[in-house]
Amino acid sequence: MKWPELKFVVTLFLALTLFTFPASAGSAERTFPSSVSSNQEFKVTVNVSDYGAAGQVLEKLPSGFTFVSSTLPKRAVTVNGSEVSFLLMTEKSFSYTLKAPSTTGTYKIVGILRDINKAEFSVLPADCSITVSGSSSGSSGGSGGSGGGGGGGSAEPQSNVAAKELSKKSVTAGERVRFEFPQGVTCIRYVEFDAKKSLGKVTTIVEMLKGQSKLVSSLPEGTIYKNVNIWVGSGGIANSNNIANAVVGFRVEKSWLEKCEADETSVALWNYNNKAWSKLETTKVGEDSTYVFFESKTPGFGSFTIVVPDKSIELEPEDQVDTTTPNTEKVETSNPKNEEKKSSRIPGFESAVAVGVLGTVYYILRRK
Repeated sequence: MKWPELKFVVTLFLALTLFTFPASAGSAERTFPSSVSSNQEFKVTVNVSDYGAAGQVLEKLPSGFTFVSSTLPKRAVTVNGSEVSFLLMTEKSFSYTLKAPSTTGTYKIVGILRDINKAEFSVLPADCSITVSGSSSGSSGGSGGSGGGGGGGSAEPQSNVAAKELSKKSVTAGERVRFEFPQGVTCIRYVEFDAKKSLGKVTTIVEMLKGQSKLVSSLPEGTIYKNVNIWVGSGGIANSNNIANAVVGFRVEKSWLEKCEADETSVALWNYNNKAWSKLETTKVGEDSTYVFFESKTPGFGSFTIVVPDKSIELEPEDQVDTTTPNTEKVETSNPKNEEKKSSRIPGFESAVAVGVLGTVYYILRRK
């Protein structure tokens, strides 16, 4: 063994022996188009958090898909057949480009986030599907419908759209219509309403945004989970003359609620209408191991945001001042033992070793 390698082993041994990293509650969420064309290149974005000082995302690509490139440095990416490893240090988000196969069909991408303690968390959504079609469909997941209510449209700049999914239904007077979004690329699960009039084939679009919608002037107070747009048909057909009793079904990650220390009963969907936000009546309708499911009644569609109130901070009461004469015999002006402990520390030692630990962890993950 060469001297540099021996030094590395010794450093690694000391780092792992002397230091323990606190447990984390890592999370990762993947977004990409719901539908692409054969042989089309498209971008996948992964948002990550709480993985500690270093982490790793492992993605298993469907058969026939080809890895093209990534926004991460080349040294942080390892491709082994259908498995791609991405090493993370401080990144909160990264993207990579794939090329779809020539064979049409529906495919699934699965992956995990591994934190610095090697704890593993699924990259959400767990059931992440993409459809490969023979004709050009672009990155929007499909084209508009024909006739009747039309195919819908979005006024949101597409540069602010992280993920999009479409659903098409025939709207007939007197029927309850439900638009479902089973691919799960956004937090919206379904849109439902009673049809007062027959509108023909209608396309509903849901968009999960990267940040605040460009169509709103502000956001409600509180902690934002997701900003979304919901567009039903075109030409403003989703109005009180045509529909009634509209609801929106959505989901919120349990890990996010725990991180925010938010009670699930405080979750609310807000709707932006007439240049103002209104809080919608929101009810919990179910849950699984990963998500809590909610439903909100809405007077219309457009821009929405999912919010929990900010946690209130209770100030501790100030200590009462003791006005009695202090007992000087019990007062210590200094603690020689504490002073000795302080003086025995090497300035900057913790920081220097921490940097070494990060380096060793990065090296370990790269060799996996």
